[in-house]
Amino acid sequence: MNRGSVMPFIFRSAGLLVAYLVAAQFGMVFGTVGSSVTIFWPSAGIALAALLLGGVRYLPAVFVAAYLAALSIDAPPIYALGASVGNTLETYIGYSLLRHFGNIDLSLRKVPDLFLVILLGGVIPSVASAALGPVTLLAAGVITPDILPVIMWRWWRADVLGVAFITPLILVFAKSRFSFFKRDLAWEMLALWSASFFIGQNIFLGWALPLVELDQPLALAWVFPALFWAGLRTGRRNTGLIQLLFISQALASAYLHTGYFADDFVQYGLANFWMFSMLLAVMGMALAVLASAQRRAMYRLALNAKVFAVSNDGIVITDADNDIVEINPAFTDLTGYARGEVIGRNPRLLTSGRQSREFYADMWKSLVEFGHWQGEIWNRRKDGSLYLEKLSIHTLTDENNKPINRIGIFSDITLSKAEQETVAHQAQHDYLTNLPNRLLFRDRFNQQLAMSKRHARKFAVIYLDLDQFKPVNDTLGHQTGDQLLVAVAERLTSLVREIDTVSRFGGDEFAILVSEVITRNDVSNLAEKILVALSEPFDIDDHVVSVTGSLGIALYPDDGGDMETILSHADAAMYQAKRRGCNTYC
Repeated sequence: MNRGSVMPFIFRSAGLLVAYLVAAQFGMVFGTVGSSVTIFWPSAGIALAALLLGGVRYLPAVFVAAYLAALSIDAPPIYALGASVGNTLETYIGYSLLRHFGNIDLSLRKVPDLFLVILLGGVIPSVASAALGPVTLLAAGVITPDILPVIMWRWWRADVLGVAFITPLILVFAKSRFSFFKRDLAWEMLALWSASFFIGQNIFLGWALPLVELDQPLALAWVFPALFWAGLRTGRRNTGLIQLLFISQALASAYLHTGYFADDFVQYGLANFWMFSMLLAVMGMALAVLASAQRRAMYRLALNAKVFAVSNDGIVITDADNDIVEINPAFTDLTGYARGEVIGRNPRLLTSGRQSREFYADMWKSLVEFGHWQGEIWNRRKDGSLYLEKLSIHTLTDENNKPINRIGIFSDITLSKAEQETVAHQAQHDYLTNLPNRLLFRDRFNQQLAMSKRHARKFAVIYLDLDQFKPVNDTLGHQTGDQLLVAVAERLTSLVREIDTVSRFGGDEFAILVSEVITRNDVSNLAEKILVALSEPFDIDDHVVSVTGSLGIALYPDDGGDMETILSHADAAMYQAKRRGCNTYC
């Protein structure tokens, strides 16, 4: 622990100590009638909440607070020690059980989390404190053996009630991410608190209700409408405070011997008070948790509906029979079909006919085996136009893993796909002649090289440079020169096979990848055809242009085993052809 975190920890430990002692005094003063043990020990709930929120490092503070609480009533040292050890052990056991077996969300968003806090944090670990505390009382001579079981039973109930009532209240306040006060509920909360206060005062303390004359106080059941009101409308935190209000009034009733619990200790040892308080703690908070979960579910439902409505992606939902049950507005925008035109129909109404049966068979195989499919598919709009869409389909299943709905989410990628293909084409092709550039030539060369190595075949590269091209540019202009290069590219392309590649490397330099040759004569024959074709005049913009070419030939594997080496040999052979007078090959 670094210095920066020591002081906050000390202050929080001191705060825990003070809160524990105040709660202990509250329990001992108002939860104890006569000379018996208290029926309500809120300090147990505070201690457990402190460990759940801050960890076991607060355990020493719990021990010190429990020891001081025992000393505050002039208890014998042996009892003070036993009670503090028991209370500390109870808190640690509850913390450990919840951490290792509960796996709870401390914000208590689910009812099972609330029940686990009460069971693992209160019901089970309170046995430790209920055993050690009374035994030390017996050892100190404070109680006699005949009443030991009664004291243990009462001690256990006090700690369980403290955890059930106080721990959830602290947790929901500490872990909440939203403001407690809601402006739109201000008047309703004021009415709720006013009604709850006066109902409690009437039932537990015998106060008269304002503006209402009653022959006798209200029945105890009247607290539950207020509790339901708080749970359903105002959330977990406010419900916890309403519970605290009612239990405080009930304790006052028993302490002052007035109202509903006036004679509960004499007749039942505050058993009725304990049952009422446990019911209040469990029912009120559980109802609030359920209501909060329902509000969150409604919020998520409204949010999902909003996303469904405003999404730019088309969304279609089908049932188990693959009939459309719902679409969003974007579906209509993308396909042209209105909602009434597609509900109850099969999505195949969008089929373009461009996909094969095997395509759809693979799609359904993926949906059946994995529950989802994603890919690109051509579909047809209502007006008959085709579009390419990126489609994701997800399957919703029931508890038996049987499909109940499928959700398709798609977007029109026709333009973006065309743009991608255009960019890819431009990156790999010469802008002037539309021939493959050096990048694409290298890719095809490597493919041919791998194939030739695998099958022990030969291939060749012809490097071509136009003779006397510069005078054409200088005398007739660059535009004519460009048109000449385009015409040369067309003639070269017409002379090779589909499996061959004609590429322009730049300027008046061309390279031809000749696939699958047997002997050098095969390449020589092609070179001669190229020379003949180039020697024929070109008619460009009313100009008759004549050029020739110098060709260099390199053969794999005779002249090298990689692109750089083979191109180097072809380039050297081309310059040798030029030295021989041009319009030839070497």
